[in-house]
Amino acid sequence: LSMAEYHQKIDQLLVKLKRRSTLSKDLAILTAEALLKVVTGLKGNNPHKMIEEIRTIGRKLAEAAPSELVVGNIVRRILFIVREELANLQQGSKVEVTSHKDDDQAAPSMLLRSVPSLANILAQDIGQPDGASGGAGSDNVDSVPSNFKQAVIVQIRELVDEIEGIREQIADQAMEHIHANEVILTCGQSSTVEYFLREVAKRGRKFEVVVSECAPDLEGHAMALRLAKAGISATVITDAAIFAIMARVNKVFVGCSAVLANGGIIATTGLQTVALAARHHSVPFVVCTGMYKLAPVFPHDQYSFNELKSPAQLVTLGSDDAAASREVRVLNPSSDYIPPELVSLFITNAGGHNPSYIYRLLAEYYSMADRNL
Repeated sequence: LSMAEYHQKIDQLLVKLKRRSTLSKDLAILTAEALLKVVTGLKGNNPHKMIEEIRTIGRKLAEAAPSELVVGNIVRRILFIVREELANLQQGSKVEVTSHKDDDQAAPSMLLRSVPSLANILAQDIGQPDGASGGAGSDNVDSVPSNFKQAVIVQIRELVDEIEGIREQIADQAMEHIHANEVILTCGQSSTVEYFLREVAKRGRKFEVVVSECAPDLEGHAMALRLAKAGISATVITDAAIFAIMARVNKVFVGCSAVLANGGIIATTGLQTVALAARHHSVPFVVCTGMYKLAPVFPHDQYSFNELKSPAQLVTLGSDDAAASREVRVLNPSSDYIPPELVSLFITNAGGHNPSYIYRLLAEYYSMADRNL
């Protein structure tokens, strides 16, 4: 791509982010592909320049849609890939050089010390301040392996492939969680949950799904229709009936837009009601989500990482009501925050995890130096 085409691609992505009309999965793929073009277009093999360029573009993308945490997640994940690849290649070079210089007994011990591990990554993150973690802080550019840039490009492409196959990887675990003749409740519309449920039905297991309509968008109507077309028994209920029906439900399966560092989630408006009803009736509340939605940030209150949408979805006032409307305050939040104590299990492409384990996963996907873009 020429510089003009490159900037045009970034501008098109910024427009999509500002319009808030793209699914989280698609945003993640678009962000990864945009940063892949950034890395591919860079001249030379300088990790400092690569990290700074990714940070600059990534910060611009994240600021265009602050509530879309998945954009910042992908930027941090790619920065972690850059640091990790450089560290691995440099460690591999050191092992090779040492094996030629030392005797046969010294080489195996050096190899063992150089094997990349979570402990080594954490030690580097904590010990090297100001973005120098993961080996990318070395001032000697000449020590960077010649295949460094190509290795980063390969890893970013693998990340895109991983995100594209998220639903299939999560659905492979479905038979372990849904049993015959169970009653499942879900809320609103989630392509991951839909694929999860359809996978169970495809393998011949019979069960029933209760779908909350999820006002005011009424996404549950479309969800129930698609499930019915797949041969699944689906029943739509109003949001007000969630607590009453919960006593007959065996499990709750929902999606989310973000998983926070404390194990809580950001999800469709109305899901907190479902989570509270599930806890009251001791019904497992299970979240199906990809690890690319894991965000290294903490919530402060119910309105953290939230936005208020137009009240026109909730009320319509005529000209005669104009004076009275000034005294009415209408809140129409775009999402709910569900704290970790209301979540029973996360089913991800990396397996099942308890909310208390989510914080440990951060070190496997992000560097401490990149928590703040």
